Amino acid sequence: MHPASRLYDSDRGVWNVTTQTSRHLIDLSGRTVTRIDGAGAPTADAEYTVSALRRDRAPVPLLELVRCEVGAEMELLLRVRDDCVTARRTTSVVAITPAEEWSPRG
Repeated sequence: MHPASRLYDSDRGVWNVTTQTSRHLIDLSGRTVTRIDGAGAPTADAEYTVSALRRDRAPVPLLELVRCEVGAEMELLLRVRDDCVTARRTTSVVAITPAEEWSPRG
């Protein structure tokens, strides 16, 4: 597999998505997302505060990958809690690579 510029909800496989502030291991086959806070690409043009989010570094059920494209904010619908759906938006995506090129351990 080669780096991608965009992922779709209907795609398959396991991908590393690097944003300006974090990395996300997105398993489109297993329908989970694991966020590694503070492991994003360094940016020279903007400063961002990296927030800790519920269930960081743990797989979270992925309901829908709404948008995932280099240069745009990633948008996801997740099942962080059993009683609701969580809409999550990230900082801009800077890279999308196959999972074998990066480990979720950071």
